[in-house]
Amino acid sequence: MVRGLYISASSAVSEGKRIDTISNNIANANTTGFKKDMYITQSFPEILTMKIGGESLSIGSVRMPAPFNYIGTMSAGVHTSVVATDFTQGHHDPTGNPLDVAISGKGFLAVEANGGERYTRDGSFVIDAEGYLVNKDGYKVFGENGYIKISSKEIQINEKGEITSDGVLIDRLKLVDFQDYSALMKEGDNLYAIISEEWTDNDKAFEGTIRQGFVEGSNVNSVREMVDMIAMLRTYEANQRLIKAHDELLGKAVNEVGRL
Repeated sequence: MVRGLYISASSAVSEGKRIDTISNNIANANTTGFKKDMYITQSFPEILTMKIGGESLSIGSVRMPAPFNYIGTMSAGVHTSVVATDFTQGHHDPTGNPLDVAISGKGFLAVEANGGERYTRDGSFVIDAEGYLVNKDGYKVFGENGYIKISSKEIQINEKGEITSDGVLIDRLKLVDFQDYSALMKEGDNLYAIISEEWTDNDKAFEGTIRQGFVEGSNVNSVREMVDMIAMLRTYEANQRLIKAHDELLGKAVNEVGRL
């Protein structure tokens, strides 16, 4: 009964965290460039159960000992394996703003934030008071030659990310990509950072294209997330009922069976 109580409790905790993940996805369904998270769980290693004092096995006239006497396995419940990010591309929405860009394909835009280089799929850009190209949170956008300074909003950005004004090339957006996206972690403000210096050789040539006047929407499917939320809530409630049932059984074992 104690093992059953632990299994139900571990499942309830996991479902609670899964609900939190889905809630965050739904809350960011309209966030530009947001990538949804997936909560992944796995079972604890199953334990073999053995019968004590098992009988030997007879094969014909030969009697063989049965040293293992396995009768099955036991599960110890589930636990969190990882919260993974789905980097599937979202839909492109036209804005009519020449400063807005969206990436078709894989890759990221580079900005300066939190004292270093960060990466984002959110291409909602504006020009700050000093004339620098920044995102909506005020972080400066990196070009191949450093910060991008623009004196006019009448600019063109081609599919390679090259920024021109009056036919003059200003700079090119710093576009990056990675071989393994598990090296990236969310840092808030729709930004990603490299987990550690161990991933310094993870760079990959950018192969996507840029669309001017568009932004990439979130890849969250609100309807599917709501269906998953309802399923998780029902599972969570079922685990609560199981915990209550195990508690009642333990109470009977202590207060009634112990009297006999």
